[in-house]
Amino acid sequence: MNVKQRLVTPEDIVKFQWPSNPTISPDGKKVVYEKTVVRTKENDYETHVHLADSSGQEKRILTTSGTSNLGPAWSPDSKAIAYLSNRENGIQAWLLTLDSGEEKKLTRFRHGISSLFWSPDGDYLYGLVPVHAEKSIVETLADDKTQQELDEQIAQVNKAWAAGPKRYDQSYYKLDGVGFDKGLRRQLVAIHLATGDWKLLTNGQFDASEPVISPDGSYIAFVANRGEAPIYGGQILRVPTAGGELETLYPEADAKVPVYSPDGKWIAFLANKEHKQLYVMDATGGQARLLSGEYPFSMGDLTFTDMYFLRYPMRPQWSRDGEWIYALSTREGKNEVVRFSKEQEGASFEVVVKGNRTIFHFSYNGNDGLTIAYSSPNQPGCIAFVNSNGEEVRLDDCNEQLMSELIVAEPEEFTFSSIDDWQIQGFLLKPASFTPGEKYPILLDIHGGPHSMFCYAYFHQMQVFAAQGYAVLYINPRGSSGFGREFSEAVHGDYGGKDHQDLLNGLTEAVRRFDFLDGSRVAINGISYGGFMVNWLLTKTDQFFAAISEGCISNWISMYGTSDISPVFIEQEFAGKTDMETLWKHSPLAYVDKVRTPLLLLHSEQDLRCPIEQAEQFYIYLKRLDREVEFLRMPDASHGLLQIGKPALRIARVQAMVEFVSARLPQV
Repeated sequence: MNVKQRLVTPEDIVKFQWPSNPTISPDGKKVVYEKTVVRTKENDYETHVHLADSSGQEKRILTTSGTSNLGPAWSPDSKAIAYLSNRENGIQAWLLTLDSGEEKKLTRFRHGISSLFWSPDGDYLYGLVPVHAEKSIVETLADDKTQQELDEQIAQVNKAWAAGPKRYDQSYYKLDGVGFDKGLRRQLVAIHLATGDWKLLTNGQFDASEPVISPDGSYIAFVANRGEAPIYGGQILRVPTAGGELETLYPEADAKVPVYSPDGKWIAFLANKEHKQLYVMDATGGQARLLSGEYPFSMGDLTFTDMYFLRYPMRPQWSRDGEWIYALSTREGKNEVVRFSKEQEGASFEVVVKGNRTIFHFSYNGNDGLTIAYSSPNQPGCIAFVNSNGEEVRLDDCNEQLMSELIVAEPEEFTFSSIDDWQIQGFLLKPASFTPGEKYPILLDIHGGPHSMFCYAYFHQMQVFAAQGYAVLYINPRGSSGFGREFSEAVHGDYGGKDHQDLLNGLTEAVRRFDFLDGSRVAINGISYGGFMVNWLLTKTDQFFAAISEGCISNWISMYGTSDISPVFIEQEFAGKTDMETLWKHSPLAYVDKVRTPLLLLHSEQDLRCPIEQAEQFYIYLKRLDREVEFLRMPDASHGLLQIGKPALRIARVQAMVEFVSARLPQV
């Protein structure tokens, strides 16, 4: 048995391995998956495709060139995979024959390609390519230029675009982590593998996403977003693979991840803006039937941790006999794989894969086994195969050696009664070097969303604070997903209302229940919605000795016009009441004069979800009031700094948080 030797440090972030996207081969014998690691010297990441057999006896790396190798798609005969790689000419499609190891570049699209999938006969590969919406053309790279010449040409075009004026007439013209709209729309393309010829199948003023082909190869169904808020999904359309007119199968703009039944007669999908539920409809369209109506929890992965690097929309998957549909659910601090009967509307479901962990991807072979990628409180990520008896085989331990060296605090779950007698879930991490009889300071952590969920997963930031002698308290207040639709939507129109009481009540209950907690020494931190809540709580109470507000919201009026997902997001969250008076009433900035707690405002400069002006406003008003406040601006980072920011920035972020809180920790 390995002996734990040391405490967790911020720098350990560079040692983790993040597995993702395990996909079972059509013959059921092998699994391909991605694994991301840090390149410390380059201060970035590297992702490669790996292969394992379902017994866990054999595994090997399949890609070694490039730094971004993603989205492996099995050929129908299980003898090859197509995947995306940045090794040449940006992100292009590559083909790898497994037996020979032969690799071939398949595409030379100017703006790359994504979302690869095969025709059932193996003759065609399909994907999504960015197309100039106005020009209706697909740009390709010249064959008579060297790699250096192409790189220089692309760099000049990109530089000219960045320096030039940008003119828009749509509401949603920017996206966090991506930037400003370049007038490109993702469209379906068919590539004939034998000749390399390609054909554009769709073209229009919409973005196509999440395409899937019918079992007979006749149609491709996909989600089309026609300028709606990108976080909610879109309509389901289909197009003949031979080319032809588009048909609308599902007209509401809230659908995601369609998938055909094995006989091609049905399409299963998720829908609803926030509380995603499972539906099925005829493959030609028509009225959709709700299958998960009696299942109270959300479909999909809505968990909140800093250990995800690559996350994919989690598509439902059918059993081979077409009787059951398997889907990932978010429930009470965990993710589970649940199956639903296609025929029995609403009531018939069964939890297939469970446990106190966070499953963020699964692949089902349609019969007797699944692969899962998951995190648990003491494991950042691993890959396993689950057979029909529920027995699991680890395919890649990923972080096993590192975790054997670390002292990791295990969370204790508890529930408490809050406003309206609602039961609220909380978690507590003891300090890593806990000694019975001693009293410890508390860090209250608040998740983003608000419709995400704290979960049974390794959370590096929390473990660093636990290593520094803090008990970390984290709570799923009303508004969180995973506790039913009424619970999730309870925050609508009530931001800073009963949700903030849930947090304070949870703190009171934790101090009452755990005698080692020092209720007189409590610090607070939160990100995104959690940053809003930190700002809000500081205008309501002076009980915290220090606070960190990250990627925050301080002024809903300016947020309405500056966030990449507003105005629809705020209209949804405020139940349609977006007049100036209502937005200002719920803005922490309106009450900034009441803040007395030392505050660190931490914000990414390229944040388009909660733009940095939100922190700037709060900071300047606090400075003019002569309050204790600091502003840490993170360059070259988006709202996703917590999970996908540059490694050095992620380390600096956590170090700054620990230093700010610890410097203000009252001594006993």
